[in-house]
Amino acid sequence: MKVNLRSSMLAAMAFLALGLSGCVEDSCDLTYKHAVYEPIYMSQDEFVNSVGVVSPRNVVSPGKIYTKDAILLVNELGEGVHIYDNKNPKNPQSLAFLNVPGNYDLSMNCDMLYLDSSTDMLVFDMSDPSSPRLVNRIENAFPYMAEYRGYQADPSQGVIVKWKEEIREDKYDCQVGVPNLWQQNQVDNTWDVQSGSNNTRTVNPAVPGKSGSMSRFTVLNDYLYIVGPSELDVYNVTSCDQPLAAGTQSLSGFFGVAEMITSLDNLLLIGSTGGMSIYSADDPTNPQYMSTFEHNRACDPVTAENGIAYVTLRNSQDSPCGPFWNNQLDVVDISNPSYPRLLNTFSMYNPHGVGIDGDLLFIADGDQGLKIFDASTPSEVGRKELAHFPDMNGYDVIALDGVLMFVGKDGIAQYDYSNPKDIQLLSTIMVYAE
Repeated sequence: MKVNLRSSMLAAMAFLALGLSGCVEDSCDLTYKHAVYEPIYMSQDEFVNSVGVVSPRNVVSPGKIYTKDAILLVNELGEGVHIYDNKNPKNPQSLAFLNVPGNYDLSMNCDMLYLDSSTDMLVFDMSDPSSPRLVNRIENAFPYMAEYRGYQADPSQGVIVKWKEEIREDKYDCQVGVPNLWQQNQVDNTWDVQSGSNNTRTVNPAVPGKSGSMSRFTVLNDYLYIVGPSELDVYNVTSCDQPLAAGTQSLSGFFGVAEMITSLDNLLLIGSTGGMSIYSADDPTNPQYMSTFEHNRACDPVTAENGIAYVTLRNSQDSPCGPFWNNQLDVVDISNPSYPRLLNTFSMYNPHGVGIDGDLLFIADGDQGLKIFDASTPSEVGRKELAHFPDMNGYDVIALDGVLMFVGKDGIAQYDYSNPKDIQLLSTIMVYAE
């Protein structure tokens, strides 16, 4: 029998294509790991009436930290503030928990503590730290938290005080593709569990306290500055218990989402996912843009001293930061704030918060813990590691008067760095599972 070779080959190819088609279709039922966010609501009455002082409680999800006059304050993400007597850093004493729904940031001036509570600003008299007293509530001081990482809330259901995170692995059809919302909230092994640092808000002769490098609040010369994703709010706090709105301005000069603010002399340094911007506070109610040190999309806490800014950049699947940039420390000369100049760049693991005190630089380097560097020559700082404490996953630091406060998902540790050649762990406040 004579065989038509061409016809046979075509038939075989068609059969093979049909088989492969079936295989592809079978393999299209794939899974994708991503975070899902659900808004947590309170009724207006519950939101207002639940504010108050309660007995000390365990730290579960620590966020921002702040210290003033031997008092250590630790934010519990979305829930309030742990108050510690820190006169003896070897043995901090828990005094109380300040229940404040929707709280993520804090700052102090005089003896007054300023807190965000979802949409409102609260002012507490901290003269007796074990029994803070609410003295003022400024309603609608902050944007309504109606959107978070692409998820939308329903304002008619109440006041949004928190967004609950759930990690899921869901199936998708590879012929259709991964939903955009899942891609925006992708989870992999480098997932940053401290999501509160990117929430959706995103002084008299008395000296303000000191915050970490990831704070959205800072006090400078009788004015409280609060940075939002794209704006800067200014409050006159000459009368410490009566913050008066002094203006709001859109931030300019950089791209991305503003994450934090700190001050140096009479300058405001604003870190964003697109760069570090410098504003002059010579006119305190209307800070003037001066310059931007730009970088690719990344999270960038900032600290500064003696005309030098230290900027940590990290990549992350945490969507406000972006996953496509190096983990590094940038050392920037800002002695001429109109023309910031990069001195050097050093590779890091996954740096978060950063602090400076004299010749010592402290970096919370994610899973690699706390790293301490000799900053006597700023342009060489990354090559002069003095100490490394890898035991805790950290994301912010405060360095003050020989004591370092280091906060992370594992707890709050304090170190004595008065002798840089023999840095000692003083104490640890543990984090407990819910």
